[in-house]
Amino acid sequence: MNRRATKQIAANVRDEFAGIRRDVGRHLDRDVTVDHARELLAQHAASLVVGRGQLLLDSLLSYLMEDAVEALAGAPTDVKNDFYEEDLRARLKGTFTLEPQTLQFSFDPRIVSGSVAAGGALVTGGLIVGLVLGGVVARIIAGLATLVASAFAFRVAHQAGTSSARRTLESDITTYLAQSEEQVSDWLTSVERSFVEAFDKFAVEHGIQLGDAS
Repeated sequence: MNRRATKQIAANVRDEFAGIRRDVGRHLDRDVTVDHARELLAQHAASLVVGRGQLLLDSLLSYLMEDAVEALAGAPTDVKNDFYEEDLRARLKGTFTLEPQTLQFSFDPRIVSGSVAAGGALVTGGLIVGLVLGGVVARIIAGLATLVASAFAFRVAHQAGTSSARRTLESDITTYLAQSEEQVSDWLTSVERSFVEAFDKFAVEHGIQLGDAS
């Protein structure tokens, strides 16, 4: 059985994942906030992988069927009919399902920056309240002011960390798609292996001599 399917599907995988990267790139546009981008990608990244994976599965099975039909070109008609009745395409398509990996986001660096800034404001405010102010009312008012300052510091530092957060998100997506591409390639290799094994078994049972794979 000629194994052209292997080379053909490898090229298809590269093309399909290039398309996924373009689709994902739109969610990473500078006009899209980091939070919105994270929400969109959490919902759609895995579905993009599954959708393209199903297209690749259909393509692979088509290539394998073409190779099998070519290998049986000289076989008697009844043998060819028996092969079609095996319906390997439908059998394998129903057997192999793709379970995509979950997109895992790194810890948001904006939270770290904001927390550090807010903590610093609280500590500073607490020292002022404890060392300078003596009255109860004054302490309460100063404490509230410290909380407001802490919240403000958190917000400012959080916003300042946006560039870092975007770079982290882009890195997460790059890693996820690289791992997903490898996962899909391995999955398709398993499908091809099962098809070839089933076809070789059919050939042996029907006395068909197959040439060396190329």
